[in-house]
Amino acid sequence: MFTTILTFPIWYWLATLAVLLLVLWVVVIVQGVRMGRVQRRYRQWVGRSGTDLNAILPDIMERLNDLSERLTALDRDIRNIEEQLAGTVRTVKVIRYKAFSDLGGDLSFSAVWLDGRGDGVIISSIYGRDESRTYAKPVHQGRSSYPLSEEEQSVLAQAIQPATAGERGKRRGSDQKERL
Repeated sequence: MFTTILTFPIWYWLATLAVLLLVLWVVVIVQGVRMGRVQRRYRQWVGRSGTDLNAILPDIMERLNDLSERLTALDRDIRNIEEQLAGTVRTVKVIRYKAFSDLGGDLSFSAVWLDGRGDGVIISSIYGRDESRTYAKPVHQGRSSYPLSEEEQSVLAQAIQPATAGERGKRRGSDQKERL
């Protein structure tokens, strides 16, 4: 087999070497272009800082560690704020209604104030011709331990399940109006 390879004419060997040399030159040119791009990017980095990239990297890593610590602290602060906000009043709903049929106007009302946990208070004021009475009933997790009137149940249900934009303008009954 080795003897058959040596029997090829010399021009065949020269042509093969020329093709290999041409392929090698193409590879060298492509690699040179790629290396030029990398060198340009490196010079841009070095030109910005006026120093070597090896001197920049430790500073960048230190800054990244500082940012990571600050991000962790901010995340902790956000969780604390969310916990505090859960205890603030988030929902206020009011229903005015006519408590007695012989009195004109919607002078009685039931109002509910709830925080993010569903805790709060329902205040109802019943207006009468001779007197007016006001009641306050605590609410814990969306429920009251006291019996609720029909209007109080309605306003509590509205506060627990917020109305959608289309429902805000609707009337809840012929004698009731919703006020936001």
